Amino acid sequence: MTKDLDREFNMKHRHLSVDLLGMRVLITGGSRGIAAALVRAFAANGADVAFSYAALADKTAGQDKAAAELCAETASPGRRVEAIEADLTEPGAARLLAAQAASILGGIDTVVLSASIQVHKSFLAMPPEDVARQFQINLTANIELLQHLLPGMRAQGWGRVISIGSIQELAPSAEMPIYAMTKAALENLVRNLAVENAAYGITVNNIAPGLIETDRNAFRRQDMDDWKRLTRRANPMQRAGQPHDIAGAALFLASGDASFVTAATIHVTGGAHVPRAANDPLNDAKLTSNVVSQVESAPLSI
Repeated sequence: MTKDLDREFNMKHRHLSVDLLGMRVLITGGSRGIAAALVRAFAANGADVAFSYAALADKTAGQDKAAAELCAETASPGRRVEAIEADLTEPGAARLLAAQAASILGGIDTVVLSASIQVHKSFLAMPPEDVARQFQINLTANIELLQHLLPGMRAQGWGRVISIGSIQELAPSAEMPIYAMTKAALENLVRNLAVENAAYGITVNNIAPGLIETDRNAFRRQDMDDWKRLTRRANPMQRAGQPHDIAGAALFLASGDASFVTAATIHVTGGAHVPRAANDPLNDAKLTSNVVSQVESAPLSI
């Protein structure tokens, strides 16, 4: 199957179909990008969904109506899709979010930890406030959420925890050293909590995306020739993934078919997580200085 046919097939068969009727799902950072695709996929398969969003981040990205539009798009009789504004940079905001979502939906069966922040600066140029923000959103907020939600899952004897990690767990980038470190730490926590909660009927898994085309990396597409060069060297498939590519993995992990899958990481990377030799042809295409300079001036993304 050629690349064009592969893309056409994927567009026609975008979502795995699973029965999630009655499942109560919380998705963090859900108004845009990968998380918005997750909201659509879970809602389309019958789940009731609450998702968090950061109003300031959406406004900064020029999408201040993203959360409301997503709710309207996914609305359906007998199904709930609720947006909850939450500034996860604030200590305690995650605990409040968990409580609000559980109150709205009557409990939480599945939580998808998707909200994160990237700061594109080298290690020596990273100021303490940027380090602290990445720690707070990428790690501390997730810990707060899980500490609030896991007791309820344990009590009902069933639960699903899915973290959205990154290829950088395995292949860290010099552009985002702290981000890469936080994703590796979260993956470690996933494995630890999977063992600790397995006896309670709770599975805990991780999805590690590679290069996915979202508004977070829109700055890289200011020069489409540079973007094409980047995608050609990003993975063996020589293209960027799409947000809906992550949705299928998440739906599987949330489903009953994944009841014996825990402490796992599913790599949705186009093969980028596989180590390549230094003389691999994919390594020959070099990014232009234009892309490198854009990285240093890239905006923060939540």
